[in-house]
Amino acid sequence: MIISPPFLRARNDNEMDGDWVTRMMPGNAERGFPVNRQRSWHGGIHIPHTDHGSKPERVRCIADGKIISLRRPDQDKRDVFPLNYNGKTDYGYVLLKHETEIGSGDGGRIVYYSLYMHLKSLSAGIEAGKRVYRKDPLGTVGMVDGKNEMHFQIFCDDANIEKITGRVTPELDLSKDGRTDVVYGDIHFYLPAGTPVYESMPEDNSLAVNGPMKPTGEPLYVTMRFHRGQCTMVTRRQNPVLTEQYEAVGEPLVDEDGKEYEYNLYATALKLYPSSPSAGYEMLRFGRVVNTEHETLSPADAPLWRTINTPEGKGMVNLGARDIRVYSDGDFPHWTGWRLVDDDKDHNSQCNSPTVFGPAGGDTSRMICHFPLEWDKETVESRFAWLKSPNEVLAEPMQECDWKLFTEHGKALCLAENPLPSGRVWHFEPRRFIEHFRRCGWIDKLSLSRIYPDTSESIREKYRTSLNIILLKYGINIPLRASHFLGQGAVESQSLKLMVEGTVSFSRHPEHPSFAEETEGYYADPEDIYGYFHNYERTGNNLGNVIKSDLRNSQNIPLSVVIGRDSHNRPVLTSPQRRLINKNYSHVGDGMKFRGRGFKQLTGLANYTEYWTYRGWLHRSDYDSRWWTNPTELRVPVINNPQKVSLIPYNCIDSGGQFAIKNGVLRKADNGLSNRDSRAVSKIINRWDEASFLRRFNSTRGVYSILGDD
Repeated sequence: MIISPPFLRARNDNEMDGDWVTRMMPGNAERGFPVNRQRSWHGGIHIPHTDHGSKPERVRCIADGKIISLRRPDQDKRDVFPLNYNGKTDYGYVLLKHETEIGSGDGGRIVYYSLYMHLKSLSAGIEAGKRVYRKDPLGTVGMVDGKNEMHFQIFCDDANIEKITGRVTPELDLSKDGRTDVVYGDIHFYLPAGTPVYESMPEDNSLAVNGPMKPTGEPLYVTMRFHRGQCTMVTRRQNPVLTEQYEAVGEPLVDEDGKEYEYNLYATALKLYPSSPSAGYEMLRFGRVVNTEHETLSPADAPLWRTINTPEGKGMVNLGARDIRVYSDGDFPHWTGWRLVDDDKDHNSQCNSPTVFGPAGGDTSRMICHFPLEWDKETVESRFAWLKSPNEVLAEPMQECDWKLFTEHGKALCLAENPLPSGRVWHFEPRRFIEHFRRCGWIDKLSLSRIYPDTSESIREKYRTSLNIILLKYGINIPLRASHFLGQGAVESQSLKLMVEGTVSFSRHPEHPSFAEETEGYYADPEDIYGYFHNYERTGNNLGNVIKSDLRNSQNIPLSVVIGRDSHNRPVLTSPQRRLINKNYSHVGDGMKFRGRGFKQLTGLANYTEYWTYRGWLHRSDYDSRWWTNPTELRVPVINNPQKVSLIPYNCIDSGGQFAIKNGVLRKADNGLSNRDSRAVSKIINRWDEASFLRRFNSTRGVYSILGDD
């Protein structure tokens, strides 16, 4: 899901994302969520008029969606009853249906709705049935009861609440880990009472700890957050009196286990998990291995030692222990405030929820409340019938004549056409919903089609799930980082169309066998005259390649490899060698074997070896360092299936992610989106191709126009 507030203005320097979202959507406290001042259910918030000049500020679509209902404003009608009941009120609105994804598989496909009510005008082209995109203008803010403001709300039906939150119960089930098909944002750990706490971590990252141990005396809830290279650990515990509230234990710990902890995760994974660094990276990032189809932790019970706060002080805990449960923001942990509220079972508008009206001072902004939609004309009278009876809101019951005026006003504001399911729906506080899902960043089918419009749908869908998984794995799933990664990948892989480095121009000869899938083994044609791969085998190359191509004629006599240039200035084997090559006696070397593959074109035996070691397919003890300096005496790594990178979509994208985080792309990407920032990233990805740097910059900016907020 890619989402943003309905108003978009520039950020302040160093402004946190949640603070920016709240500033974009200031609320009228008398018309708040989930109840208004009359103790009636209120499914959204009222956002005061935000214009600061002669040109009205546009209300914008928060996410890609479809207009399923609308009503055009009529400023003449707002001045008279039934719209003018307590003051001038606009009745223009737009209702959007959003079909998107927050994770993989069916569990990650969700539907929700956003409503923009009390609009003064609708933007040009806004029509029922039309698809609109995030940031598209919908209209301008109108009036409510004589005040310049609009009503904005987000809700879903019963069929989608479990997909969105992962449950239908008020709180999380602490007997099992959170879901793995929907993982994003902060990582959360539940530590039961009695969890061992140590003074220090064992030097070899083992389970055997020497030194004093003190168990926790109560359950603790630990949150791990990564942001711009840092890692922050926050511990909470349950308030013993106000049991639905959780309070912080000590001050947040920032980079307590190492400076720039996030930027150094790759090096830490190599050090702490030498047998399976890639799976270890997931332990460090997610608190567990989530991509179990592709990653295996070795040993299976390898620990995750982190420093946390406890009521007794700081200590070291193995967060990978079996009895500790792990979740992500995708599970809406109740100790961070998220709670499903469904304890008012009637179908009227009066809120009788004990949870909502619980202990004074409780935060209701993360309550997800189940109650009737307030914009259904057919239910207005039944929802407000309670006003005619004695109640706690009015000093006296409403008289019939007054009640009819009130309900007539309510009916005038209801949806002109209501395509929504009848009954109660689940309401979210809009600011918290948007802030929360901005940590998701899952790119759905429509968004990727806009990022790579010239790539066929079949190719995009082949790699899309893996793209999302890798963006999450390496923390690249925020707009700025993702724009650099996908923008660079557009050049390296021709927007996913080319996951192998070929021997001719792909745009002119896409049918060439060097571009074919390597299902029968890696491409190794000695008669291929392209000389680029032979350049990879030159003496003293920095790619780690050691085996040179052995080209022979029909008499089995070796031919010298001489590189020239063709009419397009491409390196080719020169005559007469290329006319004399006999493939039965000839063999290609490491240049062709370890040609560029994957999203970032992994190239050369040295880079392949690093990636094979990272994935646990090779062990560091299997080969000698700098083997290429003396391959006859030193042990050379053996990789017989380099095509694993190009054949398996996960490997295609992961090899690009590994290369990026290994070489510090996150740090450079976090600096910004200028030409200078893009050049810094480009030099890491492919410093030899400076001619493409401007193209990479433009591609990065193009991706950001879709993923970013500008």
